[in-house]
Amino acid sequence: MLFFTDPLRLAFAALIVLRVSGGFPQAFTDRVAEFHPGPDAGFGQDYFPANVLGPPRGNADPAKPNQSPADLLSLGSGGWIVLEFTNNEIVDGQGADFTVFENPFQPIGMPDLCFSETAIVSVSDDGTSWTTFPFDFADPGPPDSNLLQKHLYNGFAGLTAVYSSPANGISPFDPAVSGGDSFDLAKAGLSAVRFVRIQDTGTTDISPMLAPSGAIVNDFGNVITAPPTAGFDLDAVAAIHTRPLNAFIREWTLYE
Repeated sequence: MLFFTDPLRLAFAALIVLRVSGGFPQAFTDRVAEFHPGPDAGFGQDYFPANVLGPPRGNADPAKPNQSPADLLSLGSGGWIVLEFTNNEIVDGQGADFTVFENPFQPIGMPDLCFSETAIVSVSDDGTSWTTFPFDFADPGPPDSNLLQKHLYNGFAGLTAVYSSPANGISPFDPAVSGGDSFDLAKAGLSAVRFVRIQDTGTTDISPMLAPSGAIVNDFGNVITAPPTAGFDLDAVAAIHTRPLNAFIREWTLYE
């Protein structure tokens, strides 16, 4: 327990605490602020919201993704969810700041291919004003399978297999080994956020703003060129760089 009578020294001590803990504390989301399921949602509802809070539960073998409803929640076709950090806020550090985990299947020996439901990711500091991460999709032409070519999808969640799990000890806070799709607040022009919104794109194959006459277009302006899926299967969101919101002073004592 630390005691100080000088606020400047107190602030300096708080910086020391963060430095000792590795520069930034790391965290998972604390609560679900909103959930608006789309058609065909329902998988994982019996375990909601616990199955989208806490760590991801992937598998070191990308060809065997987790399929347990106790660990995953389907958003449904076009559905969306808002996750909130109540004890910390995500801050812009060096490199990726948070990772979104789904459960895509990756064929053995084919790292550029996967079967997945994709999602668009937005962030907010107040839960009202949102900034969407830039995303882009290169139309590959007529699809010949349900496998996505990952290099054609940029800025989406749901493309990268999940390796991290408490069972195997792979860190969910290290994008180099964790799997999942990581996002850098700098690319959204933001320094700190508390809310993450994940929106299912409504289909496994999308062509933004290229609607031919008579095409079906979902709520995100994407042409539906393949049958809708049951939606993005959310596993977890891990914040790599955060700072505590609840550090406070009581009788000149530093608490976190």
